[in-house]
Amino acid sequence: MRPMALRVSMMTALVALALAGPTEPTAHACVWDYETYHAEAESLPCVLDAILGFWPKHTDRYHEVRLEATEHALRWVPGWAEGLDAKGVSLMKLGRMEQAEAVMKQRHALDPDAYPGHANLGTLYTFTGDYEPALTHIDRAMAIEPKAHFGREKYHRALVAFLQRVKADPSVAKSENFLGVTLTDEQRLGGSKEVFDGLGLDEDAFDALVSMITVYGAEEVGELYLTLGELLAARGHRRLAYSAYARAKGLLHPRRRELDRWMQALDDAIFEQFKKDAKAGKIESANDPEDLARGDNYEGIKSLYSGRRRRARGFRKDYEKWEQQQLKKGLPIWTREGLDQIYAHMQRVSNRCASPGLIEDDMAPPIGGEGSEPGEALENEATP
Repeated sequence: MRPMALRVSMMTALVALALAGPTEPTAHACVWDYETYHAEAESLPCVLDAILGFWPKHTDRYHEVRLEATEHALRWVPGWAEGLDAKGVSLMKLGRMEQAEAVMKQRHALDPDAYPGHANLGTLYTFTGDYEPALTHIDRAMAIEPKAHFGREKYHRALVAFLQRVKADPSVAKSENFLGVTLTDEQRLGGSKEVFDGLGLDEDAFDALVSMITVYGAEEVGELYLTLGELLAARGHRRLAYSAYARAKGLLHPRRRELDRWMQALDDAIFEQFKKDAKAGKIESANDPEDLARGDNYEGIKSLYSGRRRRARGFRKDYEKWEQQQLKKGLPIWTREGLDQIYAHMQRVSNRCASPGLIEDDMAPPIGGEGSEPGEALENEATP
């Protein structure tokens, strides 16, 4: 079948889908279209991959194809709510915020009490920095669906409220984080489950932050990585905490000087533990432990982190090529069949973690802290 004929066939199928009515439950997560639940429930990356950018990311062409298809269907069925959801989200992902807002408002007007209308506008206004209307819509969405976003919508709200405070007083970002986690130096270097629980923190925070970074497009928000680093340090995951801090620093978080200090302290502590383990014969070593800092057994967290970031960029390019090829072949990305093919490929090329459990999941690389063997952390890479 020729590409044009195939595209027409697909658009015809999408019109039929629109006429048939909703294909998924009407509320699942903070931004919503027919793909969101699939992405968040089945394909969240592990924490390490989320920090490094080691997860497949849709190309602009993916969203352009969705727009072309939904616009065709909406000409036949103008009030198709799911199509308006998908169109608005794709416009937002492409950075076309004014157009996205118009579509989302159109959808919201169809059913002012529907969760998706409030959820999508709340997310859009978060990205445009209009925090007051963002909070209004988020609160309404949470009232309609208290368990939306798997009960983790509270973290989205906390971030927006924090960003609103920072907008009014930028100094807030230099002394606080959006979850109000305050660690002493001792807690940062000696974190554990007991420390984490003693601070009143919940494990679902890890899933929530990873969702915000990887599903909802907030991977350039430095505050998320700083807060994630604090949670990881409190939980006893030093290497992951270092990596999260490094990402926050790379995004020019205003607490860069403190991040430098925290990273250095973590690196020093990890190396001291490495030397003790080498001296005790717990890991292979051929020379004096002091010489191993330049050897195969210990690279140094800074160089290891930088190398993994480079690998992640290459991985993204490989995935983009694959997705472009599938789009040219006419993959029906608005159907469960099309999404299954995409996420099956994602499972093949990167480490994925069941949600919840983004840290303790068996598929995650060993990450130090409780339950890990000395010297194992970060040795297993998520390779394509």
